[in-house]
Amino acid sequence: MVKLIASICLLAFILVPSSAGFKRYHIVEAYEVRPGVLITPVYSAGREVCEISIEKRHFSNNNVDIDATMSKEQILSLFDEIAPREERGQPGWKVPGDTEITEVDSEILTTRIPYENVSLAIYGRKDSQKYVAAIISWNKPQCNAK
Repeated sequence: MVKLIASICLLAFILVPSSAGFKRYHIVEAYEVRPGVLITPVYSAGREVCEISIEKRHFSNNNVDIDATMSKEQILSLFDEIAPREERGQPGWKVPGDTEITEVDSEILTTRIPYENVSLAIYGRKDSQKYVAAIISWNKPQCNAK
């Protein structure tokens, strides 16, 4: 009898799709825009893109990249592709075009490039010229009410 119950439990465990355990998690949409580089959009309630994060994958092609960083040039190239200059509008915060505003908080370096319609924030370590993430944010009213 014990073997029968154990067999039924084992069979039930095997027959339940493994993806069923993931239903409790929020699905994240991501796109690989360069080998090993992902963008992840965040949408407003009206399904308009409000933010896009850019980051390197830490695990890809059976390899782990502990220092999954990007150069500023890589990030700016993706920024130009995702939010072309003609869509950005005038420089934001009443600063000259392409002005970078850099903040250092402890060991974290944040560089912001503001425009009228969209802004770019790049995050890295202050002792490195490499960045771990970037966020493109659109300045739409529906995005401010997320």
